[in-house]
Amino acid sequence: MRLLTLNIRFGAGGRFPEKPGYDISTSEKKLSALADAIRSVDPDIIVLQEVRNARQARRIAELLGMRHAYAAHPTSYAFDFFEWGLATIFRSALIRSDSWTLTFDPVIRSGRLALITELQLATLPLTVVNVHLESRAVHQQAEILLSLISAINSPLVIAGDFNCPAEDPALSPLRTRMVDTCSAVDATGAREADAVGTMILHNLRIDHIFFDPRYLSVSHAGLLPEGYRRVSDHIGYHADFFMRD
Repeated sequence: MRLLTLNIRFGAGGRFPEKPGYDISTSEKKLSALADAIRSVDPDIIVLQEVRNARQARRIAELLGMRHAYAAHPTSYAFDFFEWGLATIFRSALIRSDSWTLTFDPVIRSGRLALITELQLATLPLTVVNVHLESRAVHQQAEILLSLISAINSPLVIAGDFNCPAEDPALSPLRTRMVDTCSAVDATGAREADAVGTMILHNLRIDHIFFDPRYLSVSHAGLLPEGYRRVSDHIGYHADFFMRD
């Protein structure tokens, strides 16, 4: 089973990475290039961050011929018409989809959600938690995540844009239960991801896939192939799992 995480920058593409993605237009051509990049590693599950809206999530899923779930972050971003969110795309049957609030500022009506999808695998359900953490409160969000996953006693993956390195002290609550895939496997792809990072402008790995080692093992990890790394200002990162006996 292969899972890919990618912050898609609102579908704006990889040009002008120094500019905010929401200020750059998207297009069918850019979304098709994004879908091609995803297909290049043939993932079974894709978790996307900075999705422009539900329509964009649906279109990417259509291009991939897969199912999807979407949740919008609670936000006004100074204008009530602004929307952005998370999308999880998958081949498996969906058991349930839900969202958890990780942060919320009632003054500006802005916050971050986690998107939870429970998928039916061959033998056991798999819970996938898709996140895009607010960079100013990572430790608080990690503690909330740890509390929210405490009732999940089945295969579990948490993936997305964490806005900090996997070894950052702010993520220490999460690491009491979950393991970073990139550090768990000795493979060329994982070493490249650690060295190159997942950002176009910075040599920094902030996009991660964590797994529960009680149920899952990881056999491979890596970045999108070179020719597909400029579909966003982030580089897609993927990992391969198998169920433990």
